[in-house]
Amino acid sequence: MKILDSLHDDGNTIILVTHEEYIADHADRTIHLFDGKIKEDRKTNKRRSVTS
Repeated sequence: MKILDSLHDDGNTIILVTHEEYIADHADRTIHLFDGKIKEDRKTNKRRSVTS
């Protein structure tokens, strides 16, 4: 996650697919899918940094 955070901080767009909520907590936007359709698309203010 540190590498992804560093890449994002450098201005890169990161697209990550996960079922793990603690991984999604690092995002500043999450898109939830259900049966192949967008169920929810939201921007978050909870992007957290990875601690050492």
